[in-house]
Amino acid sequence: MKNYLLVIFSLFIGGGLGATLRYFICKILSNKFSILNFPLGILISNLLGCFLIGFLSYYLLEIRASTYLKLLLITGFLGGLTTFSSYAFDSMRLLYQGKESLFFLNIFLNNFFGILLAFLGYLLAKLLIFKGG
Repeated sequence: MKNYLLVIFSLFIGGGLGATLRYFICKILSNKFSILNFPLGILISNLLGCFLIGFLSYYLLEIRASTYLKLLLITGFLGGLTTFSSYAFDSMRLLYQGKESLFFLNIFLNNFFGILLAFLGYLLAKLLIFKGG
């Protein structure tokens, strides 16, 4: 039972921290860039999460991190920071509003740069840990 409680605690803390960061990213960016009427906060949250999952997945494997740390950071924190449902909703809203070009731009930016940043995060972790080798 003790291990199960550590799993729940790890997910709870990580998810709460990630969701809180996403909230503030969205709040700050919507205040600064509200004129664009583009879901920039979710885009930035998703791209940051993609970079971090690439970086952390390599780093946590290399240091042989505990299951609980992986749950806290990958599943909890990054799961709370990034959100496919908000991305889908924002995309649907753009399409519903007749903003097809922004709809396709949102899909392209999230997917292309998300995968690219996950890859770059992984490579950066590999370079930092092995100093280029």
